[in-house]
Amino acid sequence: MDRIWIRNLLDSAEEVIYFKDLQSRFLRVSLGMAQRHGLTQEQMYLLTDFDLFAEAHAAAALADEQEIIRTGKPIIDLEECESFVDRPTRWVSTSKFPLRDLDGRIIGTFGISRDITRRVVAEQAMERLAERSAAASAELARVEAQLRAVLNGSSDAIAQYSPDLRYRYVNPAGERLRGLRLDALIGRTDRELVPDLPGLDTWEAALREVLETGTPREHEFSMALPDGKEGWFHTTLSPETDVSGAVVGVLTSTRDVTQAKLAERALAHQAMHDPVTGLANRYLLMDRLGQAMLRLERSPGKVALVFIDVDHFKAINDSYGHEVGDEVLMELARRLSAVGRREDTVARLGGDEFVMLCENVQGDADVRALAGRVVAALADPFAVGNGLQLPLSASVGVSVTGDPNARPADLLRDADTAMYRVKQHGRNGFHVFDAAADGENDDHLQLAAELQHAVDRGQFMLAYQPLLSLSDQRLLGFEALLRWRHPVRGVLLPGEFLPTAERAGLMGQIGAWVLDAACARLAAWSAHAGDGDHDREPLSMAVNVSGSQLRSAALVDQVRSALQAHGVAPSSLRLEISERELIHDDPRVESTLAALGAMGVQLAVDDFGASVTSLARLPRIPVSVVKLARFADLGQREVVAAVIATAHGLGMSVVGGGIEDAEQLAQLSALACDDGQGFLLGRPLDEAAAERLLRGKAAPAAATARSRPGPPPRDARG
Repeated sequence: MDRIWIRNLLDSAEEVIYFKDLQSRFLRVSLGMAQRHGLTQEQMYLLTDFDLFAEAHAAAALADEQEIIRTGKPIIDLEECESFVDRPTRWVSTSKFPLRDLDGRIIGTFGISRDITRRVVAEQAMERLAERSAAASAELARVEAQLRAVLNGSSDAIAQYSPDLRYRYVNPAGERLRGLRLDALIGRTDRELVPDLPGLDTWEAALREVLETGTPREHEFSMALPDGKEGWFHTTLSPETDVSGAVVGVLTSTRDVTQAKLAERALAHQAMHDPVTGLANRYLLMDRLGQAMLRLERSPGKVALVFIDVDHFKAINDSYGHEVGDEVLMELARRLSAVGRREDTVARLGGDEFVMLCENVQGDADVRALAGRVVAALADPFAVGNGLQLPLSASVGVSVTGDPNARPADLLRDADTAMYRVKQHGRNGFHVFDAAADGENDDHLQLAAELQHAVDRGQFMLAYQPLLSLSDQRLLGFEALLRWRHPVRGVLLPGEFLPTAERAGLMGQIGAWVLDAACARLAAWSAHAGDGDHDREPLSMAVNVSGSQLRSAALVDQVRSALQAHGVAPSSLRLEISERELIHDDPRVESTLAALGAMGVQLAVDDFGASVTSLARLPRIPVSVVKLARFADLGQREVVAAVIATAHGLGMSVVGGGIEDAEQLAQLSALACDDGQGFLLGRPLDEAAAERLLRGKAAPAAATARSRPGPPPRDARG
């Protein structure tokens, strides 16, 4: 909705409003700006000032905008002369601001420019006429007539006040602003005209300050417009002096800045609200939670934080696409808002995680009743798409406090912990955090604490699943799969501890260990292979990378360090990234992928869905390898064929993942799939078994795949 408002604003505004990227290229401009240059809004896209103005003016504008991007400080009401190659110059008053994204980072600039040529010409004319009047009083009548013509034609509301704050003069724009004719204004004060005018005391104080000090000042105010909407105005108040320099009145020049205010508010709203649901985002939630803690100091009571996590939401995106997923998220937002009170805050933290902030909670019974209503509200089927009915459930955790000194981050963590306990006990329910019980015994927290020491204590190990060419069953390399040798629970697969590692912020440390260990093993195997078969292609090693690693600035350095430390060629390392991490326009992810690609590392999209939605996204995914999800439904053959053909057309190779039976292998081979992995072709191997396979003392599973009567028993994949 915010984008619709901004588009309507730009498409209807006669003012010069524009948004630029970090290279000072125009991204969006108002209709008025495009018309002033004889172009359409679309034709203005990615142009620069060098395409529109003389070089000197364009260079000065570029320098100003780069300084704004560097410092974050805006330029307000800069009066400058715009020069053109083929047109007369004009004067404008320009304000430029830093353009920020949802995380507060500067991604460009935006500005608002007002043509003040008439005013500047008038001022210049006034100066010239004032000089001439000393030598030729006969020119006075002409000067007064010319000045009045300029004032009458000004779009700014100009007024002249006497020392007792009575109107001496108001131009036509000022009459329109005040809704009264000149004869009704002259000789009267604002207080006499509208005694109960909002902000009148502040306005009169500003006039008196200029009269007393002789110093100009700025004043901004809002007022109701004739159509009932709110309008915003900016006034410059200047002292009027006689020939002796004594202040004899005040001149005010007021302009309408409503459009700029609306644009500013829209950008501020985007910075603090979720773009999909319109709910508060994490930043706004934590701000309001902090304010709630402060209110507890003045008015004792209780604050409850309800953490809602939708069960199995990923399956919706994978099965029906992210468009349907977004519909579900919007319906979730509507239901949660209906459950809460008007004063409650409902926020979306990201993904399928929502939080409800409730103040003035009366007791435990109310808390449980609220949590129960949330669970019940999300249990009804969701009607989305073309009559699609999706059954859903939610795991709800609640934390409650009456302590004004409680840290908002701790309250959110406790609610998350309570939600996680619901997940552990079957989902579709709620749990209220109990510090005594949950704080000591919560399995998630215990596991997170143990993970902190797993790397230092040498408890992690890697398994290696073979990657084979489907055309001739050549061994191309391995995928490194993480395992945790837990001292009590035994060997744990990634699904049993990586979610906890993600929540605890440990993926950077664990991911760095996996990269280093995988590169070390690849280097050792490659050196051994070099002593024998010189015709063998270099081995490759695939490593899975999580979303949090991609968004971390440290990943590129970790990869570079691991490659250099073990002498591994970048092209021999393949980083596999989940499809869902590549479909969002995250500048951090884009920057990381670009750096890794420039380094020469192979990039692969993992678990790529065989669906029309996934196929449509394929050209936009910046990878060189597509790894298909398990080919479970042979009825998907046409879509899989389209994915493979499209990938090949884009210069990508395709890996068939999860191959478990001979029919899947035959189908993928027939569709020209390049390489394959799966239990039929080779299970994850320990280091010794992988070495035997490399030495040729163990035949690849693919050698006997077509003779097997059925799929091997399942083993969890990393």
